[in-house]
Amino acid sequence: MADCGRGRDLTLHFYDVGQGLAVLVELPDGRRVLVDAGDAPVREGCGEECGRAHRHLLAKLRADLRGGALDMVWITHAHSDHVGGAPDVLAALPVAVYVDNRRDARKAEVRRAREAAARRGARVAVVDPEHRDVPIPSTSVAKLTAVVPPAWPASCKEDANECSIALRIDACGTSVLLTGDAEHQEEAQLDVGGPVTLLQVGHHGSETSTSPALLSRARPRYAVLSAGRPGEGLNREYCLPRANVVERLTRVLGGAGSRTLTAFDGARCDRATPQDWKAVPASDALWATERDGDVVLESAGDGVFRRVP
Repeated sequence: MADCGRGRDLTLHFYDVGQGLAVLVELPDGRRVLVDAGDAPVREGCGEECGRAHRHLLAKLRADLRGGALDMVWITHAHSDHVGGAPDVLAALPVAVYVDNRRDARKAEVRRAREAAARRGARVAVVDPEHRDVPIPSTSVAKLTAVVPPAWPASCKEDANECSIALRIDACGTSVLLTGDAEHQEEAQLDVGGPVTLLQVGHHGSETSTSPALLSRARPRYAVLSAGRPGEGLNREYCLPRANVVERLTRVLGGAGSRTLTAFDGARCDRATPQDWKAVPASDALWATERDGDVVLESAGDGVFRRVP
């Protein structure tokens, strides 16, 4: 790509939305893409945590967009902690294109999101194994690539995580891979397009994702993990991230640094005790919303990410 070094950075905002995912990507050409939208403000079993996270997301988006619009909302898959917040985002902010994988259209969360997009006049587009074109074009400073398998794995029929539509972004010498909750069967089929600078850790640090095979292909230099805090909201049910995933990522990222990350190391989440959570030595190139809150990272296209205070 040409036109690098014009003074505009690739900026990623990983919002602290509890046990969910929401990432605002500000491209060097000025366009903005929101990948996933956190959970619905009211969800059974979540309590006030979901409401707090949702209000936080909307407030941060308004502030970070500075009155501007979202060029694209990209929903990786049809689980509430990724699509549940989308209807309110679409109602509150101008959006040009709404993208999903067209699965689970009868689910309430998906139906509400698509209806909200239609009310706001956003174009609704589909990305899946048969439709791979990203509905906003690449430019000389930002290449956007849909990363989906040749066909959905068999597990996709029962597990929406395995139908995640990943998005790769290349901006000069910097690249990002956002995988949603893709699990091992789908990961095995993904052509990630070579090494990436930064990886969004799949499925909030679950053992189902971030396989050694995926890491060997992606070879990230940095990673961000979006998960809830121990014992809060829906993370009482999921106990994420898992210690062995943090350890695996840390090895790939060059070894432990100066900080630790609290991760689950017990046998079963439904029988978790405080002793099952441990401080795992972690790479300084691994950020986590449970520990760090909102994580804002910038790169000038040089293959290096710097955290913005």
